[in-house]
Amino acid sequence: MNGENPVTALVASVTQETEGVVTTLDESRHGLEDGDYVTFAEVSGMTELNACAGRKVKVLGPYTFSIGDTTALTPYKSGGIVVQVKQPKRLKFVCVLFSIFSTFFLLSFLPL
Repeated sequence: MNGENPVTALVASVTQETEGVVTTLDESRHGLEDGDYVTFAEVSGMTELNACAGRKVKVLGPYTFSIGDTTALTPYKSGGIVVQVKQPKRLKFVCVLFSIFSTFFLLSFLPL
């Protein structure tokens, strides 16, 4: 999570393929990146996408991205909104005392 609001875009079409391609309307770039996760709302036809678990994105262009296998889904008819699903990131920190007394930390402040 980067603190920004989730990206949203209007869906123009979704193909029914092993690598289903989502196309957004020409007026709005989707703003997604490879590895992002998305879900959908208000899709007519391919209703299995509505409120689905996050699907991993592979960006193909500023208006297109793939979401994996859509062959088992009903054919897309119209409409829809794609919404980015923020994924938590696990961070690890070192103990402050260890950082203070670490030789690497101390050496980084020595003059050359």
